Amino acid sequence: MDTREASRYPERGGFMAIQRVLIGCPVREKSSILRAFLISLKSLLHKDFLIDYVFVDDNEKETSRQLLSAFKRDGSSVTVLPAVKGKTETSEITDIRDETRLVRVAGYRNRIIRYALQHDYDGLFLVDSDLILHPQLLEYLRASGKKAVSELFWIKNRLGTLSRPNAWLMEKRALDSDSRNAAMYKKEAERRKQKFSNCLKTSGIYQAGGLGACTYLDREALTGGLRFTPAPNPDTHDKDIFFCLQSSSPDLPLYVDTVYPAYHIHLDKDLEGALDYIRKSRSTQLTFKEPIINSFRYKLETPAMV
Repeated sequence: MDTREASRYPERGGFMAIQRVLIGCPVREKSSILRAFLISLKSLLHKDFLIDYVFVDDNEKETSRQLLSAFKRDGSSVTVLPAVKGKTETSEITDIRDETRLVRVAGYRNRIIRYALQHDYDGLFLVDSDLILHPQLLEYLRASGKKAVSELFWIKNRLGTLSRPNAWLMEKRALDSDSRNAAMYKKEAERRKQKFSNCLKTSGIYQAGGLGACTYLDREALTGGLRFTPAPNPDTHDKDIFFCLQSSSPDLPLYVDTVYPAYHIHLDKDLEGALDYIRKSRSTQLTFKEPIINSFRYKLETPAMV
């Protein structure tokens, strides 16, 4: 039993079961961005449950390593795991370098999932080190009652413009030999993708086929075999979709929430916006109500082909 449980309820003999949530993150980040991220992590509220942290230190800069090792929070344990160092990503071909990075990060995320299971956590909150989170986000995601739910953020491209969300429908492509049907399937899939994208601009919880980072998993999801795996025959325009969280069970649907989107720091120039987000989020109070599940549904078991 976690000794913190005994100190929390001494009048009950210390045996009151308090849920424990692990916050996990692979980290390879510039110190300026990492500092803002850690401030955000330390601000996460957790009423009626305990939180611990685990990081995989994949940093290249010593300043970032020092920032990570110095991170502490009263009442929480902080574990920093060493990264498994492989070959340096020296390829001049961008696609090869990006895929190598995605394989590495997916491995770290799965390592964190295994860590959460091995240490009997009741929930896991997986985040990326370039995100700024609302202080009440973790409480909010747990209150949603969903086994696997991501908070929306928009992934920026190399130019720093809004690009795509961290949730996908996981459409498949038609066989190349069936060119006539392929064109029809592609048109239908594009319509579905656009509808999904439009939904994500409205507050609510929506079912998805695959999730990226900023994802809360309860104990049932952790033990249900959710892992970051290569997408079968994905749309090649979205590199992050190659290794995303997928469910192989219809009893374990995936959701994306859009009520309190996280702020994505792509470049140093985004830091000013991050600080503004932190200031505003600290003055915003949430009132928890039964989440409204949008009536728009996707038949994920028979996706359109593209």
